[in-house]
Amino acid sequence: MTEEFLAYLWQFQYFNKNHLQTEAGQSIVVIYPGKRNTHAGPDFFEAVLQIENLRWYGNIEIHVKTSHWLKHGHQVDRAYESVILHVVWENDLAEPICRSDKSPIPVLSLKGRVDPLLWERYAVLMVPTSRPIACATQLHRVPTNILVNAAHQMIMRRLYRKSEEILQWLAYYRGHWQQVTYMLLMRNMGFKTNAEAMLQLAQRLPYDILRKVSHERTSVEALLLGMAGWLDDNFSDDYLKQLQKEFWYLAHKFDLKDKKMHQSAWKTARMRPANFPVRRLAQAAALLCHLPDLFSSLVEIDSISTLKEAFQVPPSPYWQKHYLAEKTSARKLGGLGEESANTLIINTLFPILTAYARHGGNPQAIEKALQLLQQLPAETNAITRRWQGLPLPLQNAADSQAVIELYNEFCTPCRCLQCSIGMSLVQGEPLQNP
Repeated sequence: MTEEFLAYLWQFQYFNKNHLQTEAGQSIVVIYPGKRNTHAGPDFFEAVLQIENLRWYGNIEIHVKTSHWLKHGHQVDRAYESVILHVVWENDLAEPICRSDKSPIPVLSLKGRVDPLLWERYAVLMVPTSRPIACATQLHRVPTNILVNAAHQMIMRRLYRKSEEILQWLAYYRGHWQQVTYMLLMRNMGFKTNAEAMLQLAQRLPYDILRKVSHERTSVEALLLGMAGWLDDNFSDDYLKQLQKEFWYLAHKFDLKDKKMHQSAWKTARMRPANFPVRRLAQAAALLCHLPDLFSSLVEIDSISTLKEAFQVPPSPYWQKHYLAEKTSARKLGGLGEESANTLIINTLFPILTAYARHGGNPQAIEKALQLLQQLPAETNAITRRWQGLPLPLQNAADSQAVIELYNEFCTPCRCLQCSIGMSLVQGEPLQNP
């Protein structure tokens, strides 16, 4: 028996409620089981119970054994003073546990009140295995409508979760959508390796400054490379000298000298020439010049193919031949490849559209995000490959984003009982109260 399973039983009331009594013999009627708490504190908030002739409002705590209350130190934690019922599998204490005012906390034991098949199905699902997806061999048993609904829930959950940070940024920057969109784009252009360095650059070099010079790519390039610390050396190359001169002029004009980063902030080890941060910055310069009104360009976009063309704009001629200052590449280096452009669009456009919808109360923006996601091919990575051959759809980017969310947020931490697919497998046929 596990606390997670007991919490599942309590949340959905999957136990025999006939003649329900506390360990002290008091009658219980569950009016509302409460809201599940996934953070510190009692397991359920705002429950409503009828115990004997009194109606109680408060929290519920779940343990396998009553003694675990003491084992976990809840008796000295005031957060548990508002617990109105201690739900356990079995009561292993002769004396009741009391609050600080000496009033006993009622205990409800569920042992003998649960359909054994529920536990058997759950135990089978949770058997230790080398499979990264615990239910992989059982997915064929799940009705199609549940799989489709689960995929929809996961993509919506992912969009909302990824939009949270954007809304926090938006509050910090007082509704400056352009700056927030620019920060997200820059971080994503760093991909995993240089994401934080790119975000730091976007915070040090405000979008409003770049927009003032967006009509001149050389100026945008000079600001990005200079502020990133890549124009500090003595160069013999005329183009780099031009960038250096332009940067120092603009840095003085916009008072940026003290905000410049150092080259050590960037990672280049074991990196292909096309992915070097200098080239990513040059590609960012090309993109920002191509879409000078960045936020509006994203929220008003109607075609993924048009946006993909913008995201794949090649950098200036110098950076098509060089991957570092004065380091020539053996082959021509153009704009972002199609797969990288798709990844950038997925991680930038859709969180922005979702945040825009939530901030302005415009649900049409979320529908638009879902429709546009379906225009992109499904991603191919280590996670999506785990779902190949399983009965969840993987036809477009909406599908791949759904299975990535499902894998990261539910499969990996073994949260099967908080997943509609896992719940379906545990419940089996529709349940009746024992």
